[in-house]
Amino acid sequence: MFLSDLKENQSAVIVLSENESAFGRRLCDMGFCEGERVLCVKRSVFGSPVLYRVKDSNAALRKADAKRIEVIL
Repeated sequence: MFLSDLKENQSAVIVLSENESAFGRRLCDMGFCEGERVLCVKRSVFGSPVLYRVKDSNAALRKADAKRIEVIL
């Protein structure tokens, strides 16, 4: 399952992120690291971007970027 698959008010734990790339390092700096619990707070009307809560802060990700992060419920 991927982060983009979460519904509003559903949470999951990140199991795989692209930590080796610059994109993955940026995500980890924002809190989207392996082992972190993430909550889908709000989806936009058109489905992208999506607002997530991770490590007591909110971050919006495009759906295409959220598809690159694997999670488990």
